[in-house]
Amino acid sequence: MILFCDASALIKLYAREQHSDWTRQQVLGAERCLVNQITWAELCAALALKARTGQIAADEVPTTLTRLRQEWDSYIRLGLDAALIGSAGELALTFGLRAYDSVQLASAQAARQLTGNALHFCCFDRQLNTAARALGLNLVEPVRS
Repeated sequence: MILFCDASALIKLYAREQHSDWTRQQVLGAERCLVNQITWAELCAALALKARTGQIAADEVPTTLTRLRQEWDSYIRLGLDAALIGSAGELALTFGLRAYDSVQLASAQAARQLTGNALHFCCFDRQLNTAARALGLNLVEPVRS
């Protein structure tokens, strides 16, 4: 399985959240894990928010960032170009997505064109998953109890 993780999935590897263990198993079990380069900015913003809101201790952020920096090269990072931004804009209009969510979805869609059905999309945003399903992406989700 080739796994594409958006920021809502990848943050679970760096901050303890519901489904963190499950997400880690998916990433470790994947042949490859793909992310978009903007995920870096999203993860840094998420860590800053978690520290500001007391979800993690502020003194944990430097250690977490060090780990993220060490592991960042293990992810296949997809870049941005004019075609991807154009696709993201169309997806935002079609599905009412936020800007970075539409970039994540456009990236997953582009990755699927390269990898075929082996690509699985891992995301914890309901609206983004609904859009991914509508586009025929394979979703990998924890079993809801």
